[in-house]
Amino acid sequence: DILSPRAMVELQQLCDKVPSFDSGLAFEIMKSELGVDDVSEVFSAITPEPVAAASLGQVYKATLRESGDEVAVKVQRPFVLETVSLDLHLARELGLLLRRLPTFVTDRIDVVDLIDEFAGRFYQELDYVLECENGVRVAEDMKVLPMVLIPRNYPEWTSRRVHVAQWVEGEKLSQSTADDVGALVNLGVITYLTQLLDTGFFHADPHPGN
Repeated sequence: DILSPRAMVELQQLCDKVPSFDSGLAFEIMKSELGVDDVSEVFSAITPEPVAAASLGQVYKATLRESGDEVAVKVQRPFVLETVSLDLHLARELGLLLRRLPTFVTDRIDVVDLIDEFAGRFYQELDYVLECENGVRVAEDMKVLPMVLIPRNYPEWTSRRVHVAQWVEGEKLSQSTADDVGALVNLGVITYLTQLLDTGFFHADPHPGN
């Protein structure tokens, strides 16, 4: 069934209201991942609490000490790798059980093979170094569209669990009242068509926040 507008709004609120984890732990992760005794060695200023939180991590606004650039510092939630690994293991065990119980669905889909393929991609999403490399590549690809801004990535300050990228002010199209929303939606379509049909390398998480 097609979701009603109200249902879509409620689901969007659910996506936007992921609780943050303790900032003291987040700062310890930053120090460990970046190899410093204090985050002030890298950032001349950083918000004491996250400005946003999502399922895999949370974001702080900071200023790079060496350049003065304003950046977004994303820190991965603790024990995400372990939690995901356990969930995938349990799902795979269930898939093995379903193999022994043929049904209308399992006759057509091998659940274990599906989980194995999904798991590899999900582990890649947990690697912020790979995310940073992808961001650099997308920025290069999108130079053909001057109205599209891809935040600068900072590989030198990125690790598997900490990702540093340019801070960009903006708003969700789903919440915007600007007159050019229609034109921006069209630009978004052009951007994705360019990725899908021209470069062959595309952003695979096109929710309103992104």
